[in-house]
Amino acid sequence: MPDPSTLISKVLPLCEPSQSQEHRIAEVAQEAKALVDSYVARLDDVVDVVFGGSFAKGTWLPYHADIDIFVKIKPSVGIKKFEEMGRQIGSKALKKYGPKLRYSDHPYVEVFVKKIRVNVVPCYDVEQGKWQSAADRSPFHTQYISSHFDNEKRRHARILKKFFKSVGIYGSEISTEGFSGYVSEVLVLKYSSFENVLSSAADWQERQIIAVCDYDLDFVKEFNSPLIIIDPVDSRRNLGTAISPESVSKFMLAARTFLEKPSLEFFREGDKKYRCSGSSKKLLLPNVLVVEFSHQKKSPDIIWGQLKRSRNAIAKQLELAHFEVLRISCVTDERNSAALAFLLESITLPAYTKKKGPEIFRRKDTASFLSNRKRSRPLATWVDREMRVAMVMERRATDARKFVKSLLFNHRENSGISKDLIVNKLQIYRGSDRKIIKGLAREAVSDVISTERLIFR
Repeated sequence: MPDPSTLISKVLPLCEPSQSQEHRIAEVAQEAKALVDSYVARLDDVVDVVFGGSFAKGTWLPYHADIDIFVKIKPSVGIKKFEEMGRQIGSKALKKYGPKLRYSDHPYVEVFVKKIRVNVVPCYDVEQGKWQSAADRSPFHTQYISSHFDNEKRRHARILKKFFKSVGIYGSEISTEGFSGYVSEVLVLKYSSFENVLSSAADWQERQIIAVCDYDLDFVKEFNSPLIIIDPVDSRRNLGTAISPESVSKFMLAARTFLEKPSLEFFREGDKKYRCSGSSKKLLLPNVLVVEFSHQKKSPDIIWGQLKRSRNAIAKQLELAHFEVLRISCVTDERNSAALAFLLESITLPAYTKKKGPEIFRRKDTASFLSNRKRSRPLATWVDREMRVAMVMERRATDARKFVKSLLFNHRENSGISKDLIVNKLQIYRGSDRKIIKGLAREAVSDVISTERLIFR
């Protein structure tokens, strides 16, 4: 088995784009920017058009290149007009490429030119620190990384991104809630190399602070995330906010596993989950609750946000009804179909349950507990060996499928589920109800019954 340093030296060249790839992306970038430049030349409110993102910083991965074009708009432009310009400039300048409107904090336009994604993003032309929109920092990010990176750091940023991709935690989108390209670069800047990043991550502590600049500790203490990464162009911004606790945990475990057992598998993309054995499926599938449905076509960030909120809301309601929820998942094709999966301890519950009251010595509390009997109508009441009043109560819900069906059809308003998420074709079933679960449902079910083999080797 090779040591980490030996394997990393072999992998580094594999993360480098070839000359033909560099030529191709540069050609597409210049073509797209020329069209944007030509269109905005007639607009008095546009100050400049610049490249941003991994292309501008030279940290893009082969076969995963994106080109970001930032349109700098005068600070005097109102937010309504700013957003309208964000929609129109990319759409009209690149109309021959079939532009699509996307939403983050503000609308922007996405196109594919020769199969390469190009994003046209509006931002205000502001001084550092005088932010007016969420995208205003991006050109400063490009300048900062470009001025602090040499070729060696670019190579290590690429291999870190490749590692994140293989583990399934690359990207700050709501669908992933992982490590963004910029965060990858900041980590390399902080720790100097890919191996050092992993060595440090393996020992990160709760609420770990990572900074390459000075910051106000009292202000930083208010940040609420498992990993606090100070933005070097804005020390009052936490880049770790967008990273989920699950993604932080996966990275820490993956780093430990790689350092202990280095493998090329950590740099190959694809399905990284163990398939369940027949005995595991037989045991788990009957207790997987599946909710499959269609939804309106929306921006990916919007639909993923609604899906995750709804998934969490259903899980909470199941737990309030005393179903033990072990694991949850949601998937969408980002067009019109989605599926949720919930691995439960049991999909059915006994008809009754025990409810324990306070100790007899707590007179007022005991009286209060007993006063509710008329409303709760216990099946039986007694004093147990712990000197507490106990009752046997009939359960209101014993079948998770019926409970969720009622929740979605009759009690949706107060459940936390997004009101306009589920359109039609709603199906609720258990994992063992169908011999062959296909498509999105299969992916969602796999998420809750499989093991991630890269981390738990």
